[in-house]
Parts: sequence; structure tokens; C-alpha cells
Amino acid sequence: AARKGFTQKIVEMMKAEGLFETQGGPIIFSQ
Repeated sequence: AARKGFTQKIVEMMKAEGLFETQGGPIIFSQ
């Protein structure tokens, strides 16, 4: 649960920066 919450927080941060669709998302989920 803690890991999931942490991941979601990172995703929200990257969405706020506009990086989720360009780089952030695919990099995290591919690992």
C-alpha cells in the first residue's frame, strides 16, 4: 500500500509538471 501511494504521488507530481505523457510514465512503468 505504501509503495502504491508513493508511486501515485510521483505520477501526480509528473502530471503537474507535464512530464507524464512525454517521459515520466513510460520510464517508471517499464522498470
